[in-house]
Amino acid sequence: MVSSYIKINAALLVICLSTASTYILNEESNTRPLPANCAEAVCSAGAEAKSGIYQIRLPLDGWTHRPFYVYCLLDGNGGDPWLLVQRREDASIDFNRNWNDYKHGFGNLNTNFFIGLDKLHALTQVQLNELQIELHDFNDDVRYAHYDSFAVGDESQKYELNILGNYSGNAGDSLLGYHDGEKFSTYDQDNDNWSSNCAEKYKGGWWYNSCLFSNLNGEYLKGKQERYNVGIDWEKWHGNNYSLKYAHMEIRPRDSAAIRAQRC
Repeated sequence: MVSSYIKINAALLVICLSTASTYILNEESNTRPLPANCAEAVCSAGAEAKSGIYQIRLPLDGWTHRPFYVYCLLDGNGGDPWLLVQRREDASIDFNRNWNDYKHGFGNLNTNFFIGLDKLHALTQVQLNELQIELHDFNDDVRYAHYDSFAVGDESQKYELNILGNYSGNAGDSLLGYHDGEKFSTYDQDNDNWSSNCAEKYKGGWWYNSCLFSNLNGEYLKGKQERYNVGIDWEKWHGNNYSLKYAHMEIRPRDSAAIRAQRC
């Protein structure tokens, strides 16, 4: 009887120690140092770094225990890498989604996705970011629109596009003066300045005014359209009745060089 009692207690002790070890490992993995952006992530990867999916953790209240995955894109000009917040390359993912989907994000980081407005707000609160938009048409011509600062508000502000800096590039400016300062809208939450719902009419979530000069989350259509403002629209390049073949939005900290110097 005594022998059996000792064996049972020994077994319980092993289980408790095992559970404690698992808890400690989980705690360590949840608080281990992680990069806060793609500049740090690629720097940490060293010489083998490439474009792809990395895990980051934001040094921001409410996010320190919520690491998440992002797609980091190496800069073709040798600059700091970009963090993709949106990408469209085909019609496999429907972007005509509700408020909750745009809030949390959806899609596949390797193909078509939207990172989520909560994450986008957090990313642009940690440090000042710049925004670049890459666009391809169906002749495989590529254009860029760059904005030297970019940030969005939180959900109480309806994720307002509250910072959008100076434009440069060759795609034309289809954001400043019309979409900056606007709240985000979806078909089930109308925050635009039109008497009807722009998101419902043009089938995507965006910072609509009344309604749009751009709509990178519109329907995936192909090239010239009879209707205007439909599809993946960037008016200052192909006008308002052409849907683009490819688009992505990417951000990076404006002071990423200083960040890398501290972390690498």
